[in-house]
Amino acid sequence: MPLRFTERILEHLAHASYRPCPAAEIRRDLRVESDDREVFRAAIDLLLEEQRIEIAPDGFVRLPLMGDEVEGSFRLNQRGFGFVIPEQRYREGDLYVPRGSTRDAITGDRVRATVLRRSGRGRGRPLPGEVTGRVEEVLERGQEHFVGALRKRGREWYVEPDGRRLHDPVLIRDPHAKNAKEGDKVVIELLHYPEEEYYAEGVILRVLGEAGRPDVETSAVIAAHGLRVEFPDAATAEAQRAATSFAPDEAHQREDLTEQFIFTIDPPDAKDFDDAISITQDEQEGEWTLGVHIADVGHFVSAGGALDEEAKARGNSVYLPRLVIPMLPETLSNGVCSLQEGVPRFAKSVFITLDARGRVLSQRVAATVIKSAKRLTYLEAQALLDGDEREARRHAKTSAAYGDELVAQLRSADRLARVLQRRRHRDGMIVLNLPDVDLVFDDDGHVVDAVPEDDAFTHKLIEMFMVEANEALARLFDSLLVPMIRRIHPEPRFGDLEELRMYARAAQQSLPDEPNRHDLQKLLDATRTTPAARAIHFAVLRTLTKATYSPAGIGHFALASDHYTHFTSPIRRYPDLVVHRALEAYLELTDNGRNVPGGRKRDALARNLRDDARVPDEGALITLGRHCSDTEGEAAAAERELRDFLVMQLLHEKHLGDEFPGVITGVTNAGVFVSIEQYLVEGLVPLADLPAATGRPDRWKVDEATGRMVARRSGAVLGIGDVVTVQVVKVDLASRHLDLRITEFPDRAAAEPVAPAAGSRSRRERVKGKGKGYKQGRRGRRG
Repeated sequence: MPLRFTERILEHLAHASYRPCPAAEIRRDLRVESDDREVFRAAIDLLLEEQRIEIAPDGFVRLPLMGDEVEGSFRLNQRGFGFVIPEQRYREGDLYVPRGSTRDAITGDRVRATVLRRSGRGRGRPLPGEVTGRVEEVLERGQEHFVGALRKRGREWYVEPDGRRLHDPVLIRDPHAKNAKEGDKVVIELLHYPEEEYYAEGVILRVLGEAGRPDVETSAVIAAHGLRVEFPDAATAEAQRAATSFAPDEAHQREDLTEQFIFTIDPPDAKDFDDAISITQDEQEGEWTLGVHIADVGHFVSAGGALDEEAKARGNSVYLPRLVIPMLPETLSNGVCSLQEGVPRFAKSVFITLDARGRVLSQRVAATVIKSAKRLTYLEAQALLDGDEREARRHAKTSAAYGDELVAQLRSADRLARVLQRRRHRDGMIVLNLPDVDLVFDDDGHVVDAVPEDDAFTHKLIEMFMVEANEALARLFDSLLVPMIRRIHPEPRFGDLEELRMYARAAQQSLPDEPNRHDLQKLLDATRTTPAARAIHFAVLRTLTKATYSPAGIGHFALASDHYTHFTSPIRRYPDLVVHRALEAYLELTDNGRNVPGGRKRDALARNLRDDARVPDEGALITLGRHCSDTEGEAAAAERELRDFLVMQLLHEKHLGDEFPGVITGVTNAGVFVSIEQYLVEGLVPLADLPAATGRPDRWKVDEATGRMVARRSGAVLGIGDVVTVQVVKVDLASRHLDLRITEFPDRAAAEPVAPAAGSRSRRERVKGKGKGYKQGRRGRRG
């Protein structure tokens, strides 16, 4: 399967640090195993055939140059210029489009652009400024409906758009058509998009209510991100029929586990229980059998039906502050699919036998019927493990009756989870110590506080077991050479490790020339309890790629897993449902997993699976993987946007001028990004507003060699992971922008690539933040 290497090769060639070299050197840089050389060569040949790479007469591999035109996604900067991100990777990278050449394109649009060259050079990587572009046509709008607050300035009405996709107000000619009033949050459709000389013009479609109210802002985020809330009538009716037709006594072909002790551990507010566990231990043999039982959603959702199509379109459930938008109607997700305590439920179960060191000895799968003996919350289960029944009762959501068998099962689960954790650590699993907080809301939905997320080991316990189950399903289908939708997490790109190497040197640690996951793990462990920990952990996070869905045979780097898929959450993730359907086909062909053939009969089993309509081919899985990766990203962006708004609203109303501890999370030419520790919300300290570290005026500049901000006069340094004190200067709720000012510099005992001058913390200097106002215009024309 060349697909496992094609994207990695293209990313490697596109990286700024890449210098043309032969394919053999690329293979070494990507650490391709000797057994995979033929697959790697096939990937090179495929990319060459598709004209996505070039191989020069000297054997050096390069990306192709842009032609006279390119098509791609457009990203507009607030200062008027933009970039076209081509649909195919080119040697020039993204195409810079100067101000005045963007037409009416905005961020997210798909455009066609002319490529303009300023010199005759055409062989190596073009220098900055040699190639620019001009947008000729918007091929497809990325967004047509926008959300914002209605404002009046003089005699004209504008909508101040939320977010950062539109940078200027949108002119509204008839604000009263929907009975909107000033200060209302409204949904608008653009009639004319913004151009160099003119504002955008739109019409109000819906009035959501008074801007600033949490329920209104929630509706605004839902509208802005195009999230699907209401289910089509056909999908709702199908879900209702499936729920009412459920007959647990008709489970004749299923393995009956209703007499086994099975239990769930979930958050206190959970309603959709899609996973349950069971544990048995053979102390004489030194073996464990882990049972992971997952709600059999595929039994209730028929492929290709109205309900399935809606679930596919959603891709996943969306978890907003105080609101869940489910992938499936609640009659299923919170009803007959949910593995509730004390009632029979259909499940797909995987049984994994492990030795005393947590190594997998064998596995099997089955369609089952189970009956959960107990529903526990994370803190309740942890309290029972700690021997504190009184504390457990405080966190119970069902009857607080704890029998000896439950406690014994919990203790067995705890021991096995720790064995698995140690095994994964030996395998090189990446564990980052990064903070997380839970927001505290009042009755109206306003944020009033934030508290650290609980650190109960029971979270890790369930995580370890679910990872084992996901791996087991991935191993099963990989062994049969049957296409499946995988959860892939590629290795860090070779060029992205230089920043991390710099931080490692500063912490008196070293990384080899070609570090693997064990080297990163050793670095994290060596610095975990040192002042350099925050900088190192942030730097490692920045090197890691994003996990996505794809049929490519790529493992999961952070989990140290060669084959990984998602199987354990079919109530809330569509890829899991796809895996369940493939598993259903497998179980039908193997007498519910009891008769698994070997040899030639196993080859026949694999062929039958590949021909089964419930097992999508690789092409369909590529399309589905991209779609589900996109919906996952959209859901995460919506959750982050609403969360940031609610926190910034609190800062705006209660904490302007207040100071908070923060951690530097980014350094750019625009300034320093700082995350406020208490709320984990990020703000910018503009470059012009960086104070002097000493009593004398200073100038700050990004040091390209170290990736840190350096004061020219004093030598003071600011870098990722540094702990600072910041003051809240300004909050722009519409754009979700937070301006901060540094009032106390970091403790320079932390990791420091560039030593500051003596006395750099002798005095604080505070400077005023700069506000941002509207451009004024007449009849929609920009001023």
